Amino acid sequence: MDVPLGHHAPARTRTAEAEGGGAVTEPTPHATHDTPRAPHDTHHATHDTHRATYAQELLGLVETLLPGTVLQPGFLVRAAYRVSGAVDERVLRRALDDVVARHGALRTLLLRDGDDLRQRVLPPMPSRLAVTRLGPGRSFDAWISEVALRPHPYDEPPLLWADLGRKGDDAVLVLVVHHVAADAWSQDVLARDVVAAYTARLHGEPPLAPDVMQYADIAADDHSDKWQARIGQALPYWRERLTGVEGLGLPAETPDAAPGPTAVHSFRIDDELRDAVRSTARRGRTTPFTVLLTAFVGALLPPGDALVPVITAGRIPSEWDTVGFLLNLLQIRVEHSGAHDAEALRELGPRVDRRCREAYANDIPLIRVLEQSPQLLERMTARDLVAPVFQMIVRSPVRPATGTPALHLDRLALDAQTAMPMPVPFLWTMRWDGDPGGYITYDTHLFSAAWMERAVATYLDALTGLVG
Repeated sequence: MDVPLGHHAPARTRTAEAEGGGAVTEPTPHATHDTPRAPHDTHHATHDTHRATYAQELLGLVETLLPGTVLQPGFLVRAAYRVSGAVDERVLRRALDDVVARHGALRTLLLRDGDDLRQRVLPPMPSRLAVTRLGPGRSFDAWISEVALRPHPYDEPPLLWADLGRKGDDAVLVLVVHHVAADAWSQDVLARDVVAAYTARLHGEPPLAPDVMQYADIAADDHSDKWQARIGQALPYWRERLTGVEGLGLPAETPDAAPGPTAVHSFRIDDELRDAVRSTARRGRTTPFTVLLTAFVGALLPPGDALVPVITAGRIPSEWDTVGFLLNLLQIRVEHSGAHDAEALRELGPRVDRRCREAYANDIPLIRVLEQSPQLLERMTARDLVAPVFQMIVRSPVRPATGTPALHLDRLALDAQTAMPMPVPFLWTMRWDGDPGGYITYDTHLFSAAWMERAVATYLDALTGLVG
């Protein structure tokens, strides 16, 4: 018997008036003759189920080990865009309908079938769009923060919530998706498809066709003979690399403390330092990511063996246009002296580069690695020596829409507090495009704000020395 994975979250209600004097238009279901609709019943639907992807299985494992970290209304990915061009709200609603119809992940429920995790893709359904007209005393920044931080249930598709803020001739669109249905890459796909669907609807052209790789189809590919052979070839590498990792990690400031609230510490790097990182990467025939990771390992991790889980996109080119949760974690293990001086860091760089290349050459789903190396799971959930998860955010290579768009969406920088969450006690994120810098998401029972300030200062000193 299929039952929803986790507890059912109550439906969120919207207030009739927005704080600051702006009226809120409730999202209202509406049907069109060319977009068939079906009753939405998350508990009694009879549609076929599909196998879960490996990424979904990883989320299920995390939820089992750390209940309430994944299947909860705050586990969201968010993006805000300044809208250029006149916005017809009716056309935008229909465009969002088309986007929901195009991407099955937005209409998917995670289900338990005995010990197996499965997904059920529901038929096309109305999208959600709320429109807020901001009063004179209310800024877009304040409205964006409020909208982006609203909780949303994981088990009430569609899992896309759109909010349009209007003030005079200006408009901002916020797109929020539950993380079980999307990742940061998916936001670029959604923004492109909203523009394409809006343009098509405005000009009376056919709506978007669902001719992209669907998330449910990736599950079938995950279990194909070809992919299983690839996994089998890579597993010996991971068994060897992950032997003896039990004592590796970042020492917590307050070891073994009970889980606490999450906080975010932000920092910037100036354009001169970013240019120096790029130059160093070119000279070393490596990447800016490797340079940034080298400084992280050398400056912050204890000497000896270091194990850094690195977040990757988990996609191949045929999946670039897919909306879904496809992130993966690669384990980068490298030995270092612990010295922070420039010479030691420059000697460390080639070792980090080599280990990164090896890991990426053996990139397979983490859930399969954990089956072979259960000691890694203990290491990643420890609260004395914490897993120092690292990621670098860059623009995805999503192909732009063809033709002349009827509107433009220019992405805005969100406050770090609305950054993509991860159910880990320590996540160091480098933001490379646009305004360069980074932010650390951390458990406040394990680390203090003062520790974060010292860590950032140490890291920036090491990075400056490495590229100087």
